[in-house]
Amino acid sequence: MGDKLKSTLDIVMEKTKGMDKEIVELSEDQKEQIAEIRREYEAKIAEKKILINDKERLGAEILKLEEKREKEIEKIYKKL
Repeated sequence: MGDKLKSTLDIVMEKTKGMDKEIVELSEDQKEQIAEIRREYEAKIAEKKILINDKERLGAEILKLEEKREKEIEKIYKKL
C-alpha cells in the first residue's frame, strides 16, 4: 500500500519539474483562496481520520482528498 500512495510533496514535485524558471505571482485573493482550500481539506482529512478505523481504507480516502485538493488549487493557477 505504501508504495502506491504519494505524498503531497511528491505530487507537487512531479508537477513542478522543469518549472523552476517560471515564477507565478499570485494576488492576495488567490493566496487566500488557496489557503481556504487547504484549510477545508485538512478538516476533511481530520474527519476521515476520526471516522475510519481501517488503515488501508483511510489511506485511500486521504489520497483521494489530497488529489481533489491539488486539482482545486491547480484551477486557481490555471486562471493566471
